[in-house]
Amino acid sequence: MAEEMGAMGGQMLAIRAHRVITPLQDLRDAVVLVEGETIAAVGRQSSVAIPEGARVLDVGDKIVAPGLIDLHHHGALGHMAADGAEAVRKIGRYLPTTGTTAWLPTVQSENEIAGVVAAKREGTGGADILGVHMEGPFLAPKGVAGQEAMDEGLRKPSILEFARILEAAAGELRLMGVAPELEGALELIREMRRSGVVPAIAHTKANYEQFMRAVEAGARHATHTYNVMTGLHHRQPNVVGGVLTCDLVSAEIIADGFHVCPVAMDVLLRCKGFDRVAVITDSVPVAGLPDGTYEMFGHKVVKKDGISRAAGATADQDHTMAGSEWPLNHNVRNLVELVHVPLAAAIRMATLTPARIVGVDRQKGSLEPGKDADLIVIDPEIRVCLAMVRGRIVHQVE
Repeated sequence: MAEEMGAMGGQMLAIRAHRVITPLQDLRDAVVLVEGETIAAVGRQSSVAIPEGARVLDVGDKIVAPGLIDLHHHGALGHMAADGAEAVRKIGRYLPTTGTTAWLPTVQSENEIAGVVAAKREGTGGADILGVHMEGPFLAPKGVAGQEAMDEGLRKPSILEFARILEAAAGELRLMGVAPELEGALELIREMRRSGVVPAIAHTKANYEQFMRAVEAGARHATHTYNVMTGLHHRQPNVVGGVLTCDLVSAEIIADGFHVCPVAMDVLLRCKGFDRVAVITDSVPVAGLPDGTYEMFGHKVVKKDGISRAAGATADQDHTMAGSEWPLNHNVRNLVELVHVPLAAAIRMATLTPARIVGVDRQKGSLEPGKDADLIVIDPEIRVCLAMVRGRIVHQVE
């Protein structure tokens, strides 16, 4: 069925649904017209005529929404984005089953970039690759006792090394994290901005003043807010205080229910609103695998009950979680169920907001005429029934 509908050529497809979230509008009894790789029209069925000869897909009481966009994704099903083009392609084919139709493969070093660039140019047959997200190597060491392996490969910012990274990325570097308190960080942030890369404050022990100096230098994003950054104190706001109060900075949030408690998520959203917070997964290769011990990022991690930690770490040790295993549609559902975010707003945080953060909102992130036909059909439990990338159905539950 998916192959047949994905090979309709020039025939227009009309998707009728009881509810369509664009997410700029929340429409009832609506229709989305798809022509080729783009959206031709969106609106209520009473105002948008379905052309004669169009193929009609009626999804009944299900919901049509833009395809989800994950800005921070390391891997899944045993595959890591850092492991080369074939691994990236396998992840890309899996992601639409979770509602994700576009993503930033996230890597940590220069020699891990080539596979992402190759997969982007060749295509994955699944979710679109928007570019490269570099989470490293210019980060502060976590310094967790007994977990020194977690800090291997980290170093001070270097303009020369950044130039090599840019060259390896071949114009595809979109987002890069840096700890602003490190020597040379502010110069690097300014160079990122000049190069068209979004500088993100990440894995940092900075205080509030150092945070603000980074913003003045051009930092505009915060990596997985609350996690691996200095927390808010009533006499020292630190990085969390800066993220909460600085309107120039957008923020990521891992909404898996483990990394950040619902109240803290609520505080972030009350301070920044839905247009400045992107929900992410920070998914790692153990996502989708059974509990057990695995090798990941060069060291062992133990997965148990949906949480992965560095081997030997205990639940009361900060900075020992090794990413997340929960997909983006699950995190959208958590925003609705745990934080009581309206569904349209939660979808906005996983579509239009991340698209704007990395500058692709003219092509992706919302259901509007002329934009890429990236969309999903979900049920009321936010389970993914269908996913479309550029007008081609790449996942469908029969």
